[in-house]
Amino acid sequence: MRRVEIHAVIPNTQADHVFDTLSDFRHYAELVDTVVSVEMDRESAQEAQSSWVVKFRNGLLKWTERDWFKREELRLEFEQIDGDFEEFLGAWHIEQLDGDVRVALIVDFDFGVPSLESIVNPVAARVLTDVTQQILKGLFSEDVRFNDAPQESEVELSA
Repeated sequence: MRRVEIHAVIPNTQADHVFDTLSDFRHYAELVDTVVSVEMDRESAQEAQSSWVVKFRNGLLKWTERDWFKREELRLEFEQIDGDFEEFLGAWHIEQLDGDVRVALIVDFDFGVPSLESIVNPVAARVLTDVTQQILKGLFSEDVRFNDAPQESEVELSA
């Protein structure tokens, strides 16, 4: 399974605002050409189901995921329930740092085709990283700073 981590700092904002903004996936397609569509059925304040269509290589990736909104923990978790991945799960971690907010998206995925892993996985990791950075800049501002190195306060995935 491949793990991708994207770490960012969003300046001059509040963690609750970041949580609420990230929780509304429907706007993602407006921010990035790679995201074709996101349909979201918000079943409650804590759960949703969302269906995604994303451009990938010369085609489209499609999946439906179960989403959990854990406001008290400032955490958004997701796991594919149907779609093109063999496995796809992850979480957004949000943390207030004085006047700024640290955000980490940690995703584990597997396409289930071992013979293509060395070709497809690096491309998928790059697309996920690029799309996430574009979404964060589109939602919050061009001032979002990205870190390549993992942060010490990282939390392990529990999904």
